[in-house]
Amino acid sequence: MEVLPVIKNDAYGHGLIEVARALSHEGVFGFGLSELFEAQLLRRAGFIHPLILLSGFEKDWLQEIKNLRVIPTVTNLLQLEWLIKFTLQKGISLDFHLKLETGMNRFGLPLRDLEILLTKLKENPQLQLTGVMTHLASAENPEGELYQTQVKTFKGALELIKRAGFNPKYIHFCNSAGIIFNKGFWGNLVRPGLALYGGYPSNRARAYLKLKPVMTLKSKVIELKILKKGDSAGYGPTFIAKRDTVIGIVPVGYGDGYPRALSNKGFAVIRGKRVPVVGTISMKALYLDLTEIESPKLGEEVILLGGERGEVPSEELSQLADTISYELFCNLGRALPRRYLE
Repeated sequence: MEVLPVIKNDAYGHGLIEVARALSHEGVFGFGLSELFEAQLLRRAGFIHPLILLSGFEKDWLQEIKNLRVIPTVTNLLQLEWLIKFTLQKGISLDFHLKLETGMNRFGLPLRDLEILLTKLKENPQLQLTGVMTHLASAENPEGELYQTQVKTFKGALELIKRAGFNPKYIHFCNSAGIIFNKGFWGNLVRPGLALYGGYPSNRARAYLKLKPVMTLKSKVIELKILKKGDSAGYGPTFIAKRDTVIGIVPVGYGDGYPRALSNKGFAVIRGKRVPVVGTISMKALYLDLTEIESPKLGEEVILLGGERGEVPSEELSQLADTISYELFCNLGRALPRRYLE
């Protein structure tokens, strides 16, 4: 079984390379990408691994796709036509993967178009179908009707492809949840994303394996305020002190990707103890109730996500914000400096 990690670039242009380097040392097959510029970054950094654009491509990307030795994914007949015209004009052969629509109704070739595509491929042997994929809409629920329908549909499409005389080397459809929960049919390539960062696709996944968070978001207390009973803090105000209260201000807010939905709901950890987020989160600041912390000090470290012992689990924080860990990871820290450790 080969592993194709799905990785994303951060706002500074370094995260993709650092993550890819660590995964490369673990012997992964290649990398799944969404944007062409991500492939440019990896090639410039010296990576020679297979790079697959998983969600299709734009017509004007084709020359760079060739230059960078990127494997495009076809998700509709128009993209296939682009490949045909480009390869004929250049007099070249090109490998590609095919993404099938099996029930998620996002990116993917509708099965009604599959026979048309296969006919065109027979007429254009310069195009090599080296991989076939789909994407699971409910991989965390393999007993569910949609999951079962998608797998059955995907298997049926693979049979059609093979009967037409094609034998793609790579078959893949399992994301992080699929890797954890899938039983039986696997294909021979898997695409972990969230699990690479120590995030669980669902609470149920905790019973199957133990993941270690690899990201920690830290900040510090930069202001301390003493509130009397009845005093307020922040916009609204949505926080009124019910007792004499010590408030610590942390310079992180929704402008940094910390969800505003965690206002009066979230929590952080200071000195190993959980403290609640109080008041409305602003663009560059949030309030922590430090009343239960003995003699809090300016400059004290605050863990907002992760931690060496997983003190602030992404699943719990995202649930409080009525979102998912995927969105939390994508948004947090976009405007914050990052430090990469072994």
